[in-house]
Amino acid sequence: MSKERIKDFIDKQLENLDNFSYKLEEDENHIYAIFTEILSKYTNKELTFKLLDDVLYLHSITYGWKPVEKGVANKYFWLEILNKA
Repeated sequence: MSKERIKDFIDKQLENLDNFSYKLEEDENHIYAIFTEILSKYTNKELTFKLLDDVLYLHSITYGWKPVEKGVANKYFWLEILNKA
């Protein structure tokens, strides 16, 4: 798995936004982005990513696995990150 690719994706999404804090953890199948701060609010939100056939996917409780790098597919990242549940 490519932690660097996921870090690049997240950093691009958060460009010009200072009030986010996260770390990446990895197992055999997935990489987890664990946010401790979102828009200046402390949290413990975890996002799950995987690479499949060189396509980056994000898992959403509502939408399942969604590719997030092409077109406006990054909306799934924002739906998950801003979801309060």
